[in-house]
Amino acid sequence: MIGRQLWSEFFSNRDWPLASAVAILLLIILVVPIVIYRDVEARRVEARP
Repeated sequence: MIGRQLWSEFFSNRDWPLASAVAILLLIILVVPIVIYRDVEARRVEARP
């Protein structure tokens, strides 16, 4: 669903700024939880006796 909307914004509507902003937003939404998870797991492993 989101991919189809991005495709539409990039190629059908030719609205490159909006499509780029949405792509960056999706990237941030994906990367931030992964980074937080890695940090939490690293702390958990270090705290193990």
